[in-house]
Amino acid sequence: MLLSGAANVAVADNACPNPAGPVALGSVQWNGWGRSLDNGRYQPEPAIRATDVVRLALKWAYGFQSGAEFGQPTVVDDRLFITSSTGRTYSLDAKTGCTYWTYDAAVGSRTAVTIGELARAKVAALPRRLKRTLAHLDVIKAPSAVFFGDDSGAVYALDAQKGTLLWKTQIETHPSARIVGAPTLYKERLYVAVSSTEEAASANPNYSCCTFRGSVAALDIASGRILWKSYTVLEEPQPTRKNGAGIQEFGPAGAAIASSPTIDVRRNVLYVASGGSANGQEQSLTDSVAAFDLTDGKLRWVKQLLRPDTATAGAGFLSSPVLRTLATGNQILMAGQKSGTVYGLDPDHGGDILWQTKVADAAGGGVAWGSAADRRNFYVAVSGLLAQPANASGSLTALDMTTGAARWHKPSPEPPCSWGEHNCAHAQAQAVTVMPGGVFSGSMDGHLRAYSTIDGKILWDYDTAKDFQTKNGIKAGGGPLDHGGATIVNGTVYVISGNALLAFSVDGK
Repeated sequence: MLLSGAANVAVADNACPNPAGPVALGSVQWNGWGRSLDNGRYQPEPAIRATDVVRLALKWAYGFQSGAEFGQPTVVDDRLFITSSTGRTYSLDAKTGCTYWTYDAAVGSRTAVTIGELARAKVAALPRRLKRTLAHLDVIKAPSAVFFGDDSGAVYALDAQKGTLLWKTQIETHPSARIVGAPTLYKERLYVAVSSTEEAASANPNYSCCTFRGSVAALDIASGRILWKSYTVLEEPQPTRKNGAGIQEFGPAGAAIASSPTIDVRRNVLYVASGGSANGQEQSLTDSVAAFDLTDGKLRWVKQLLRPDTATAGAGFLSSPVLRTLATGNQILMAGQKSGTVYGLDPDHGGDILWQTKVADAAGGGVAWGSAADRRNFYVAVSGLLAQPANASGSLTALDMTTGAARWHKPSPEPPCSWGEHNCAHAQAQAVTVMPGGVFSGSMDGHLRAYSTIDGKILWDYDTAKDFQTKNGIKAGGGPLDHGGATIVNGTVYVISGNALLAFSVDGK
């Protein structure tokens, strides 16, 4: 755990004219992966009407040093925070795109940023009488913090105003560990899930597959101390057999968690969705949605969906479960699988299946990085690249949250890719974002589209696969839209394409 550090003072050629002030949380923001604890990816106050979406135009662009990025912007208090594959984290003015600060981590990151107020955590630890006195005198001043994970399994906390390092905690030391899902903050605790690249490494016959175990941990936000850690593979790996190359293999392993934890305040649990087994050994938490107690990390229940012995390969989950309240007052937990099946689960009865719907069309495909839900529908994008064999198709479907029935289904348009036929796919892998009247879905052909929530009609279509003149002078170009989805705050739609951060507003104003 590291308790000091300095921000990178190099902010290119577009430093903001005035220094950054303190960062305060508010209601109009997009904080973390899903904007809210339920990971619904719904912006109820977008400051833009669905009828004006057709007038969206590029306001400004910002360039990153790498060739392609997969992050997602966080916008809090007119400040935009974003990580990058080079390890550089940025704080920008959300309105103009000027740079307040940058911070360079040792390795890259792809998680969305979560902002939290450290003052609450520090005051909570004080005696009650002293709390009242300090609150009355208003003498406690503690910073807000930027929380994110990296590609080595570490979590960082930076001063949100200055960009200096507050602490760094190594959640997992396995060589293949990485944090892909954004940390989720609730009541002075940061909940972080751990994923892995071991599946890719296992294709090498000289690799001793496999020893990684997925996990989720709770950290104290003031210090970074790990309060509890729970694994999704319950047994430690042991030697099993030697492969054809004479290399010792291990197991059980796998059940990586590639998405952000979902918080259920009513039941005091968090939900995660796991991937499959890394070596074919069946485990109770692979290909599953699981509930862990927020207080101590104990497993409350697990619902295994498409068991490894009966499922098609790759039936695990990449996206976060979404918790929603139905018109009846009952709640439902929804999760989309790489198999292309979406489940509605009962959080009161151990994840019992309320409904399940196959959203992939005849060409096949699966749910990649994230779905979205408003007060009526669950919006699910499909990537044909997850099918076996893979294909270039995609689609967007609106499901009735109560029954799982499709209200509408729209196959992805298939325009020629700006870069030519090579690797031109129309799969919709990017996380979906919804606002009243409009749902945004990015495609691997570079097109960001807004659909009507009523009937799926395309309201707006922008090809991001082009070169952009950037605010910071770095040459940037768009490309396939993948992983982190659009975020909407104060009438502006932000999205990453290629190595460009793009900001769209009505008429570009």
